[in-house]
Amino acid sequence: MGHVFVRLAGHGARLVPYWPYRFTGSAGSSTVQATVVGDGGERRAVVGPGAASVPGVVDVDAGPDGDWRLELGPFSLCWPAGFAVESPTEPADGTPCYLLGPDQAMIFPQGPVPLARLTGPDALVAPGQRVVHRRVLDDDIDVVELAYAHDGAAWWQAHWIIPVGRDLALVLTGQAPAGAGAAVRTAGDRMAVTVTGVHHPDGQSA
Repeated sequence: MGHVFVRLAGHGARLVPYWPYRFTGSAGSSTVQATVVGDGGERRAVVGPGAASVPGVVDVDAGPDGDWRLELGPFSLCWPAGFAVESPTEPADGTPCYLLGPDQAMIFPQGPVPLARLTGPDALVAPGQRVVHRRVLDDDIDVVELAYAHDGAAWWQAHWIIPVGRDLALVLTGQAPAGAGAAVRTAGDRMAVTVTGVHHPDGQSA
């Protein structure tokens, strides 16, 4: 097991977990529970500002103040309340992380990807899905909401296309059973509008 490329930063700390990991915490709390699952079972640590690193579970360094935020490579965005953060369980899965909520709700980031791949009206519509709504956040974040059936039940999915450069976009995908879609929509909107570059103590952005 080794380090991953997803960090949790806030409350004066930066948490770098070992794979495979899970972060859980309550809204407004300065402490986070980090869990690593290995051949010998689960190892857990509750960490936060001023905490020491826990070998094989999570390294703790100095970080920015404010609420906890996810750092995905050079990007930072809010950690929405009610969602745990988990690594992929398969080494070949290139998804940076999964945010898992109640009622099978899930949000995950992808990219950055070339904007040219996302410009067609059906670029993010999979077979069996239909577009139920299109909207724009903050003048430049396109949101596509979809409906589809999964195992005989109605499901909802959305994609947030967030420009992060002249020709690139970070994509957030959220999905849940149709009855739980509102919570994912709220969390995804909040995450999308809070995307920024990662700021280091020397004032430079990654």
